[in-house]
Amino acid sequence: TFSMYTEGLGGFYRHRRMARAVINAGHQVVWISPDIKIDVGEQFLPLRSYYKWIPGPIGWILQLRANLLFYREFLHDVDAVFTTKEYDAFGCTLDRVARELPHIFFTHGDTINCEKFLAKNSIAFLRRLKSRLMLLYYPWLQRRILRRFSHVVVQAEFLANVLKIRHPKIKCNYIVLTSDCIFEWRAENFNDDHYKKIKCLKSENKFIVGIVAQVFYKAKGFNIFLDAMTQLREIKDIQAVIIGYGEEAYIIPDKIKQMGLEENVIFLGQSPGAHVLMELFDVVVSPTQFFDAFPTVVLEALDADSCIIASDIEAHKAQLVDNTLLFRNGDSSDLAGHIKALYESPNSRQVNKNIVRARKKNFQFDWDARVVQILESGVQKGRNRHQKI
Repeated sequence: TFSMYTEGLGGFYRHRRMARAVINAGHQVVWISPDIKIDVGEQFLPLRSYYKWIPGPIGWILQLRANLLFYREFLHDVDAVFTTKEYDAFGCTLDRVARELPHIFFTHGDTINCEKFLAKNSIAFLRRLKSRLMLLYYPWLQRRILRRFSHVVVQAEFLANVLKIRHPKIKCNYIVLTSDCIFEWRAENFNDDHYKKIKCLKSENKFIVGIVAQVFYKAKGFNIFLDAMTQLREIKDIQAVIIGYGEEAYIIPDKIKQMGLEENVIFLGQSPGAHVLMELFDVVVSPTQFFDAFPTVVLEALDADSCIIASDIEAHKAQLVDNTLLFRNGDSSDLAGHIKALYESPNSRQVNKNIVRARKKNFQFDWDARVVQILESGVQKGRNRHQKI
């Protein structure tokens, strides 16, 4: 397996968890990656800095291929490859040895639909430009990956359907593996100062409405959330807490000030272990507007036993199902109405929590065992496929 990043966005933690599951099942994992200080038994091959002077995905793909060549002697006994990022997977298709191995690709979502939204709606010009450039070549890259690999694992049935509709002539084995909502394996320590701030708000009997997300300002619905808070500003006991980081995070404190929400909204910025802080929230809001995959924040909220209100995008529908937990995407008045109803009615809060607890049961399963089963099956079927070829 391979990775360029060693932190961020939840994807890296799933990657590490996959490796741990495979090792615990009695297999070995060889991982080409930047330096990782805490291992779970993998054989780490430090990523060598070839082609780092070339920016963007081209530089990374060339760097990966050069590393595959450099570490060839370590790869002779490898039986299969698994990757979690499109560029890692694509780089393997360019290598004569790696591309002939059974390959299981765990895709996080549909990058093409995500980039379409960012190309139109990102605040930053460079982000819009980057997204438009990606849309020029990404469909081709996606087709190449799907044609080459024996197994593609998606997080929800609707994601598989999107790929089937876009590439109807490509016969690909799509496997649905949802993430679970068990986070005991994550090693993050939460921010103690942030925890104390939220505890202080709780001691003042504030009704805490929280949002946790990487900050793509419009894509993740921060604009909708802040608009909703302006409609609730007269209710002094409702306090919003925003946790997030990213290339558009600078926008949030400016918007809070412009909208006169300094007394109603606190922006904490980046906060490791935010899933622990969610346990203090009365409501977790996920107002994402774009085509998301299977948001980890919703699973974390399920685990935290908080009330949840989310936009009615396909990803949230797949996770939450019940319309009681959903508001109309992009409608800040509808979101404000849902928050107000939960604030005013203990019965509404109890109904919401009962649905949350029922949904949580759908995401409590042995995820590690399922990963091992998929990888072992993929290895055998991939071998059979190549023997026939």
